[in-house]
Amino acid sequence: MLRFMAEKLQAILSLPKRVRVRKGHFVVIATRGREPQRFLIKLCYLHNPEFLKLLKQAEEEFGFSQEGVIAIPCRPDELQKILTMSKS
Repeated sequence: MLRFMAEKLQAILSLPKRVRVRKGHFVVIATRGREPQRFLIKLCYLHNPEFLKLLKQAEEEFGFSQEGVIAIPCRPDELQKILTMSKS
């Protein structure tokens, strides 16, 4: 899983400057619900068990063939809750 994430992050970092994300971050899109929402995620969340569960679900649903931004199969409010709880 971490190797997959490292490869995805490397691909993102090699994109042209206008679409790069801040150092130490990566982008995911919460795909469920009315409107998909883009999130800028700090690398430290790769140690969060709840976030890792979402990545596992993404692997099961979408496989490893995703290009660019990683699609996460959850509603934006669910992802926001996980990110907020991790800050506490």
